[in-house]
Amino acid sequence: MNKSVLARMISESVLIIVSILLALSADAWLDSRNQASQLDAHLVALARDFETMRERVRASHDAALRGAEAGRHLLTLIQQGAEIDPGLAPEWLWHLVYYEVFTPSTGAYEALIASGNLELLENDQLKFELADFFGSFEDVRASERLLLDTQNTFFASETFSDLAGWHRMGQGGAPTIGTFPVEQWPRSNEFMSGVGLYTVRQADVLEDYSYLGERIQSIISMLVTESTD
Repeated sequence: MNKSVLARMISESVLIIVSILLALSADAWLDSRNQASQLDAHLVALARDFETMRERVRASHDAALRGAEAGRHLLTLIQQGAEIDPGLAPEWLWHLVYYEVFTPSTGAYEALIASGNLELLENDQLKFELADFFGSFEDVRASERLLLDTQNTFFASETFSDLAGWHRMGQGGAPTIGTFPVEQWPRSNEFMSGVGLYTVRQADVLEDYSYLGERIQSIISMLVTESTD
């Protein structure tokens, strides 16, 4: 074979190989950029969801805190034999029985899982925290169910109707009919027990909401670090 022909064939082969390698490199670069863009979008969505959850858990935490404090205040007044202001009693009792159920925002995390891009996160601790967070609501749900069960039992009792009653609460725009017979509260073990149990239930959910709030803030900090890397 003529040397010039052989040299031309070799040159053409090298050119073809180089072209293929360049094309593959370009495809790999585009794939990498697309993955990075998708991951950025997931991180933005996750950050938005966790900011929303931070506000929700604050509302739940504050409601539980007011409930626990109101219950402790009422029990302290009853225990000390202090006079209970009938004008303030409806507010204290309302704080005691009011609660805000925490609702997680799962859309962004579910989208990240469905896309298969979870493994693109560089922070292994963040991946673990996300999976553990969205799979660990059993405790708070149990506490919330106990609180709701306590509420239903308390509201359905004759003691609540006789010594408090929604007709005296003035909630939801309903007219107030009568005043609380607060002088009878210390003489009713059932009423005091109901207030005490409700206080305990509010304290239980308060502890759970505090823990959730700490975890949410920790994950938000990790998301910020991940998005700036």
